[in-house]
Amino acid sequence: MRLLHTADWHVGKRLYGADRDDETRAVLAEVRDVAERERADAVLVAGDLLDRRLVDPAALGACLGALRALAEVAPVVAITGNHDDPDLWEHLAPYLEARRIHVAGRVRGAAEDAVRTIDTAAGPLHVAMLPWLEPGRLDLPAGADVRAARGTYADAVGAAVAVLAAELRRRREGAGGAAALLGHLLVDGAAAGGGERELTLGIAYAVAPGAVPTDLDYLALGHVHRPQGVPRSPAPGGYAGSPLALDFSEDAHAKSVTVAEVDPAAQTTTTRRVPLTAGRPLARIRGPLDALPELAAAHTGAWLLCEVELDAVHPDLVREVRDLLPNALRIEPRYAAPAAPGEEDGATAADGGRALPELYADWHAERGVPLDPRQAAIFAEALGHSEADAP
Repeated sequence: MRLLHTADWHVGKRLYGADRDDETRAVLAEVRDVAERERADAVLVAGDLLDRRLVDPAALGACLGALRALAEVAPVVAITGNHDDPDLWEHLAPYLEARRIHVAGRVRGAAEDAVRTIDTAAGPLHVAMLPWLEPGRLDLPAGADVRAARGTYADAVGAAVAVLAAELRRRREGAGGAAALLGHLLVDGAAAGGGERELTLGIAYAVAPGAVPTDLDYLALGHVHRPQGVPRSPAPGGYAGSPLALDFSEDAHAKSVTVAEVDPAAQTTTTRRVPLTAGRPLARIRGPLDALPELAAAHTGAWLLCEVELDAVHPDLVREVRDLLPNALRIEPRYAAPAAPGEEDGATAADGGRALPELYADWHAERGVPLDPRQAAIFAEALGHSEADAP
């Protein structure tokens, strides 16, 4: 049985204001072409279909079109991620079912409801559907601290995974075929791509690698944008990564989908990544203003982040750079390093050569509030002085 695994489409995402709708459609069409060329028996989409819960109709239309195109090749099983509106997809699910598109927006209470058995050309495929578990749906006591919240969340996700894995084993044993877990979750130790959104309250809710079953035929995970296996685990599968570079922190990441070859009789699974090239690359360049065009020439067709080396402030820097490079999305000035302490750098040359820590102490004295020595030491250290130099 051949499975195509993709995730983290983020349809509708803009990059520093740039409209990337055409790119997104092109890369999702490429995913469909890969599914057809590889003769996939099923397509697994592991969440974050859309970039925002406040739905843009054009983005939703593009996403539904991509799902429909994939379903013309093979049955599609999809779940929601933390960027998706789970209720929207729950309402759409009955209408998509008739098109061979099976979607879960919420974590099901009963395992038998969360596991679907899909008929494929290669036999039955049992898929446990585990959308993003929203922290707000956990029963946390009022005033629960960060450690308790993280532990409760990890325990809840780990418990859900264990229950679903047991149901998958039961169905595989009874009906044969292959068993796959489709989940939008974070496994501790996964290498983030850089473009992922900060999780709720800044807490990275992660489950331990030991909570991930190793005896299923495939684990199709989403949430992390860099393709990789399950951290510190021999479990077959892992993260497919995003098909499009979503942030300049992903400028050096190759984009791909994962194809898994499952042999249920032999209980073996092999995986390989199929590169995707339809999306425009992202690139960083750094140099003086007049050197930027030559630097950019090495990155044909790329969206650019330009770090411009300057000796003085350029009030109209953004316009100047974009006149040279229309595909520059982000422009960051980089100024020469300041002179060493003791030189005329503003730290020691003020008021006739008196040091700023002295002036700071005088300012406090003029207001009748003597400077606390500890505060003076911190101020001096921040200016590059030793504590002994502070008043």
